[in-house]
Parts: sequence; C-alpha cells; structure tokens
Amino acid sequence: MTKHRTRIIALVALVVLAAVSLLFFRKKPDTESGKKSLPSAASIAVSVEAASVAAVRDSLSVVALIEAWRDVDIHAETSGIVRSVSSEVGQRKNAGQPLLKVDDEVAASALRKARVNCELARHDFERYDRLQKEGAVAVSSFDAMRLKLEDAEADLVAARRRVEDAAIKAPFAGVITARLVEVGDLVQQGMKVANMVDLSKVKIVSLIPEKQVSLIAEGMPVQVTTDVWPGKVFRAKVQSVSAKSSRDHTYRVESVMDNPKETPLRAGMFARTAFVGSSSRQALLIPRRALNGSIADAEVFVVSGGRARLKKIVAGGEYGSRLEVLQGLAAGDEVVVSGQSDLDDGALVTVSKGEAGR
Repeated sequence: MTKHRTRIIALVALVVLAAVSLLFFRKKPDTESGKKSLPSAASIAVSVEAASVAAVRDSLSVVALIEAWRDVDIHAETSGIVRSVSSEVGQRKNAGQPLLKVDDEVAASALRKARVNCELARHDFERYDRLQKEGAVAVSSFDAMRLKLEDAEADLVAARRRVEDAAIKAPFAGVITARLVEVGDLVQQGMKVANMVDLSKVKIVSLIPEKQVSLIAEGMPVQVTTDVWPGKVFRAKVQSVSAKSSRDHTYRVESVMDNPKETPLRAGMFARTAFVGSSSRQALLIPRRALNGSIADAEVFVVSGGRARLKKIVAGGEYGSRLEVLQGLAAGDEVVVSGQSDLDDGALVTVSKGEAGR
C-alpha cells in the first residue's frame, strides 16, 4: 500500500513538473516576441542643406497701378447756358484750345461798358494831371481822379475775365476722358463739365509694406512689366516715397516714365514693378522649402547630434528659391529641407546620403 501511494505521488509530481516545463517553454518565445514588438525610438530619414552666406542684391516686386501724369476735372467758372461744344470723349486737345462755350452776351456787354468807363477815366486823369502841374487844381482833386482811373481799370479787368471764363479751355495738352454737358444745358459756377488726362508721361503707383520701404529711395531705377504688353520691360525711376503710411501700413511710392508711343500705357492699367538695389551685400541664406510655417512666424528644423531641433528664426527677403535669415541661425547650420512634416522637436533623424552639405 505504501509503495503504491509512493508511485502515485511520484507520478503526480512528474505530471506537474512536465506541465510547468511546458508552460515555461511556451511563454519564453512569447516574451521574446513581446520584447521585439515594443516600440523603439526609430529615426526618421531627412534631407538637409547648410545655411550659407552669399552676395545678394536687394530687390522687391509688387503689383502697381498706372496713373496719368496729370488727371484734371474741369469746372465751369461762370454760370449760363452752354451755347457750343467743341470737344468729344477721346479727342486730343492742345493747351488753350476751347472745349465748350457758355453764353457770354451779358458779360460781353459789361466788358464794353467797362472799356468806355476806363477810357473816360483815363482822359479825366490826364486832364487833371496837366492842370495839377500848372497849379490849377488842388492835389486832393488830382488824387481823387487818379483813384477813379484805378477803379475803372479794375472793373475792366474783372469784365474781361468774365468774358474769358465763358469759354472753357483745355488747361494742358491731353485727351478728353469725359464731357458732362451738352448744348443748351445750364451750368453753374464750379460745376464739373469735363475731365482731361495727360498721358505724355505716366506715374506707376506701388504700395510698399513698412518692412521693405527702407529699400526704396528716390531716383532708384524700376523695371515695369504689364500683361498688356507681354515680354516688354519698361524703365522708370522712383520720383517720390510717401512719408506717411496708409491704414494698412503701406507707403505710396510713385515712379515716373515717358509713355512710349509704340507701346502706350493707359491710366488704370495694372503693372508689376521690380525695385532693384544698386549695390550687393552679404546675407545668410537657406532654401525656401526649409521653412516650417509662415514667414511672419518662421521656424526651421536644424539637425545637430543626430536629432532635429526646432528653431525660431527671423526671415528677411526672398531671393529666388532662397530665403534670407536675419536671426536664429549661423552659417553652416544644417536645416531640414525635406521630411520635416514627420518631425517633432528632438526627434532622431538619419540624413539621406548625398544630401548633407549639398
């Protein structure tokens, strides 16, 4: 009985030992597999390029608007009925040529009367002048006659001006762009009757942001292009830079050029102006594609010690495909130019072969 019990106990122990061994060997591969499946700090492949110093010439290109050299609203200087019109929209007029004429019958009559009065006053003055020299009249009487002549001459000037004002003339050589009255219309003094522009020259108006207005100076050459004349580059020169900004913090810059007869420009056309500096300077440049975010809040990833570090920078101007860095980097710093979309600050990186320092 004792031997039989001993055998049973040994058999049970053997079975338990076998079960434990089997469980141990089954769990060992799982443990190793689990270890292999744990996430590891894998590196990310990126391409880099070193920040470099190069000579640049400051330039700026903006959309501009073409304006006439002179653009004037013409107003009536007297009241009356329009008796004749000698101008049409699109017609070219020389300075002093008539545009339209207001009834001047009353003004002409007043002029004739003023001439008569002035002539009488002159005769009286000359007579009193002779008598005064002979001592036949008092000095006070002579002075009164002199003042009468001056008053008559002033009336004559005013009457002549009223007649002249009845004929509305071109103030300069230019083109009629609007005529607002017809024969028979009643015009009042100060009423707008026409518009003229002088396109012998044109002004190219550019609005420059305050950050870049310091690049512009009077006399700077400007390259002007327009879709109206594709492939044609016009040469202008900066005439003025506004001393006061508008509400959107831009400054009005006016450039001037002769309007070519072969390829004329018209007021109201859009153009593109390129301002190019006269001298070059040294600047720290990186590829534009390295930028992470906007230029206003610029950041780049810099590779150092096998890790990508996110750095804030202050961006300057753009020169083709490259961007100037004013603060935040030094020459030789390797910035990530591709693969940065997968990066976080401090991520492990592997630089792709043939990209570093390219």
